Amino acid sequence: MEFLVLGGMILIMDMLRNVEVLKPSLKSLEGLKVPFGIVIILVGISSFTRPALIFEGIMGIIAGAILIIDVIMLGIKDAATRKKVQTGMLSLSIPVGILTIIAGIIGMFFK
Repeated sequence: MEFLVLGGMILIMDMLRNVEVLKPSLKSLEGLKVPFGIVIILVGISSFTRPALIFEGIMGIIAGAILIIDVIMLGIKDAATRKKVQTGMLSLSIPVGILTIIAGIIGMFFK
């Protein structure tokens, strides 16, 4: 469940873009979005094995899908469609990030 908390923190890092002190760390985390997204999807899928962790599993899959949006964007050739998808996913990233952090913290208590 620690990966869910980390994934949620990566998703809400767009709120922290204007903080000057955090810019180098945010830039380094930007390159790790896709690997963390894949791991978070796998953690979400593995959470379905225990009935108490269904919410964590769903949030893990959603957060992982938002984190690997860069890979999904490579398959979209139309620039207008790409811009719409990217804008829609970025507007979802902060609420999903907050819910993913909450789900990760709740999931740590059920381990």
